[in-house]
Amino acid sequence: MKDDSSPTPLIDVIIVGGGLSGLMIARYLKNSTASWKLLEASSRIGGRLQNDVGSDGPSRNIDLGGAWVWPRHQRTIMAALVDSPLLGIKTFLQPGDDYRASETTRIVGGAVELAIKIYEELQVTNNVQLKCPVVAIRKNSDRSIAVELKSGEVIRCRHAVLAVPPRILSEKVSFDPDLPNAKMAAMSQSETWMAGVTKVALVYKGSPSFWPLIVSEADNIVSPRKRRPAFQVYDGSPFSSLPSSTNTENDDKVSVLTFFTLASLSNDTNDDDRLANDCAEQLCDSLSTEAIRKVPVLDKYIRSFDEFHVKRWPQEAYISHNTNPMTITPHPQPIPELAKSEWDGTLLFAGTETDQRSPGVMEGAVGAAFRVISELKQKLSQ
Repeated sequence: MKDDSSPTPLIDVIIVGGGLSGLMIARYLKNSTASWKLLEASSRIGGRLQNDVGSDGPSRNIDLGGAWVWPRHQRTIMAALVDSPLLGIKTFLQPGDDYRASETTRIVGGAVELAIKIYEELQVTNNVQLKCPVVAIRKNSDRSIAVELKSGEVIRCRHAVLAVPPRILSEKVSFDPDLPNAKMAAMSQSETWMAGVTKVALVYKGSPSFWPLIVSEADNIVSPRKRRPAFQVYDGSPFSSLPSSTNTENDDKVSVLTFFTLASLSNDTNDDDRLANDCAEQLCDSLSTEAIRKVPVLDKYIRSFDEFHVKRWPQEAYISHNTNPMTITPHPQPIPELAKSEWDGTLLFAGTETDQRSPGVMEGAVGAAFRVISELKQKLSQ
């Protein structure tokens, strides 16, 4: 076993992963006396929370990753982030939903605003490093941990927190000594929510949302098949384009249809334009004769989108293990083994898949962060 024990500076905590869970832990450490560093493999923070950063105007606020919170049932994320006056996060009801029935809620500006607001707090520390993929983690003879980057750099710490999808950890990071067989099996078999999904947003400029005209048709998209890749569609219009918004500029308003798709079923699996058109065609094919009778040009209008945005999560190397999934993976279930710390409590595991109440969603990311924060409080006080 290679030993990286040395007199080089020893950081209290290294966090691997800059998604919501890792950012929450970094936020706690920023306000503590502990030294810390966050390493993110990709070029951005937020993990599975993302808008189309290449867009201007209201299209910048379209969720292409995780989108929803449910205030009545997800009290952890609401109390910690959404209702926090320090972050200034605002929410709005998902258009077309019965508030009393589901309380499906979205974040003004997109769910990635949660990550951005926390990152803005952390930037003053210069402790967040992007484009720093970790390839190996070793336990040294002095009980410190060596975290090796792809660049070859080695950083030593007392505690390492892994806020990365467990499946990705099992495939991209080596551990010395090996993790227990039960842990590795749980990691390699775990499901990563969103990893197999490609989100497609069709944008219609300068028009009010026509979702009320088709909301009853949306459930007809239930089973993806060849040339019909979508398995869910919802009104993805940003808050600034909704009637409840104070925005009065029609030029800034857009109506958005957002599809969850299995891109491998499109006519051309690598063609974003083809995928967008396939989604429009699938929705048109799902329209009832009653809907067409009420609005004869509805199908023509659906096909006439002004722009589209596609996010292929299977292509994200540090989120998905399969670049071309052929089936929709099931939602993650709680797996106790994923939440257990290793190496005498110095190696800890965060990330939404490790949560034991709400794995796979933002609530789970925050819940897992709080669990690890509780463990760190105890360890750092010793």
